[in-house]
Amino acid sequence: MKHGRNAPCPCGSGKKYKKCCLGATPAPVDLLYRRLSETHNRAVELFEETAVAVAMAEFSVWPDEAPEEDFIEQHQQLFWPWFFFNWINDPEDTPFDLNWPADQTIAEFYAASQKDRLDSMERKLIEAHSRQPFSFFEVIDCRPGKGFLLKDIFTGEQTDVLERSGSESTHPGNILFGQVIKIDHVGMLISSGQFLIPPRLKPELIQFRKWLKQGKRPITTDILDEYDCEIREIYFDLVETLQRPAELFNTDGDPLIFHTLYYKIESSELAFERLHTLCSTDTADRLRSEAKLDAKGHILRVEIPWSRKGHKRSKALENTLLGHLVIDGHTLTVEVNSAQRAEVAREKIERLMGNAAIYKTTEIRSLEALSSKRNAAGPDSKTDAQDQNALMQDPEMRRHIGEMLAVHWQGWVDQNIPALDGETPRQAVKTTDGREGVVALLLDAELHMAADPHMSEAGVNAINKVRRELGLERNLIKNPKKAPSEDKARQLAAIQEMIQAFGRKKLNDMYTDLALKLCEKIGRMRKLSIQRGRQEIWAAAIVYAIARINFLFDPTNEVYFTADEICDFFGTKKSTVGNKAGQILKTCDVWIGDPEFSNPKIAEMFTLYETPEGFIIPASLLRDQKITFDSAEPDASSKTKTSPNHPKQKKSDASPNKESHSTDDRQLKLFDD
Repeated sequence: MKHGRNAPCPCGSGKKYKKCCLGATPAPVDLLYRRLSETHNRAVELFEETAVAVAMAEFSVWPDEAPEEDFIEQHQQLFWPWFFFNWINDPEDTPFDLNWPADQTIAEFYAASQKDRLDSMERKLIEAHSRQPFSFFEVIDCRPGKGFLLKDIFTGEQTDVLERSGSESTHPGNILFGQVIKIDHVGMLISSGQFLIPPRLKPELIQFRKWLKQGKRPITTDILDEYDCEIREIYFDLVETLQRPAELFNTDGDPLIFHTLYYKIESSELAFERLHTLCSTDTADRLRSEAKLDAKGHILRVEIPWSRKGHKRSKALENTLLGHLVIDGHTLTVEVNSAQRAEVAREKIERLMGNAAIYKTTEIRSLEALSSKRNAAGPDSKTDAQDQNALMQDPEMRRHIGEMLAVHWQGWVDQNIPALDGETPRQAVKTTDGREGVVALLLDAELHMAADPHMSEAGVNAINKVRRELGLERNLIKNPKKAPSEDKARQLAAIQEMIQAFGRKKLNDMYTDLALKLCEKIGRMRKLSIQRGRQEIWAAAIVYAIARINFLFDPTNEVYFTADEICDFFGTKKSTVGNKAGQILKTCDVWIGDPEFSNPKIAEMFTLYETPEGFIIPASLLRDQKITFDSAEPDASSKTKTSPNHPKQKKSDASPNKESHSTDDRQLKLFDD
């Protein structure tokens, strides 16, 4: 079948053929993918006009009114595969007679009527795709431009899927809705909704999964097929949620609507004396020290944060900022972010000020109005974003933001989260489903933080601390967000974070520090590009290398673990990690007994000396037997570094260094490396 340049690409990317696969030289697997897609398109063309209205009503779960055009346009790339491969003619629902049996899908009817004209690949497609239920698939791993590993959220089955275009815009944790099939060991996302579902909505799918199980029964494709309408309805609801403007609330749970109250006051000095008590974080003297005063020391202008002790949603936060007061001459301005707080502010000011303040008016602005005002300012005006960029260049400001985020996330673990069925994250992680929901929420927050150039580093660090506190470090390591190749510092920091996480589980401080030291050395080397490759493989290989030269795989060692434990923790393959560790040791010229990266006791064991009789003695034995030299201790250069893995050089002459030591029968000569 020939495709026009402007027709949709048969690979299913949604792009035009000329901007996608036209002119590309397909690999054998890509050729298979294209042939399957062409078969699907050819069949859709044959039945495009048949019973579409009836099928669309069922697909959209029988709405009271005919689906709107926007709904049809949004979901047509799901509808046509469902119509062809899943819809079954039910005479009771169909007002006219159709030309195929009631117990067959259109694809099955087509295959039966055209069996002499179908090749084996087309038959395989129809057999694999027919009646395959739709489901929700979480992206476990992503290979941009090649494909991704998908996990069915309901059945738990994982499939490695070939997908070129779609894999470039997805991240681990994103959720897709569609159908996944396998043909000749090739996994295909044969149909998919155009909306990526963020991880934060996964808890809703987990709740539906619990309902599907109805106890402990396994969820099969037959069960998914039985509840196909309910599953589609969930997808439509999630899409509606994504398209709905976000509802924002302040810390008291009030809808976010900005109010500015204006008062006329008799005296700024009097207003300050009566209103400074609204601030629970600063004293009157501190507020006055930052005020603008006249020559007599009277207040001309002063700002007062309106705050209270404690925080309703986070025990880790000591105060809650409720609003902002500005006293300027004979004008008092009060800014708050909700109608409820505006009402409370009026009551407090009337009680504290009495007749000394006369209420004038209130200006109310929604988020949409603020956004419109900002857009109307034009590109030549100094925007809030520009101000923010300038502020965030200040290291002190970045540090302060980091501290605020750390405090927020510290309190988050004990907040009641509606998405977790009202439980706190600390409570939720005690069950398998709750743990999975918490992981999804943290991943969603991490993706948002990583997209913000100002908050990314501090935000991701704070979220990682929450993971460690809740025992979710393994989830962090299995699906790390790959750092950009050009951001070497961020890649290095992420790897060090993983090493520290493993260190807290299996190492002591000394071996953790040695692993971090080796990581820093690799970061300085050109021969080992640490900014390339998966972070968890680097972290596992560095730990593996330190363990190898310090005999930590020996069960008689005080600190002991196996190579399998390393790979299980980091979610890596042992062969890959072992090869990487060998490369690290060779390139960094690190050997068993290397004093830079070894336990001092091991380094001493492999510091050897040779006696005049030709015996090799470790330095520890010299210390134990109290063998002395003419000088107080041997020359530092006389220490020998040897290892079974490190090539030895020729021995030095038998005579010792005459400039350093006098001749003595007890003198031990140097055994050079």
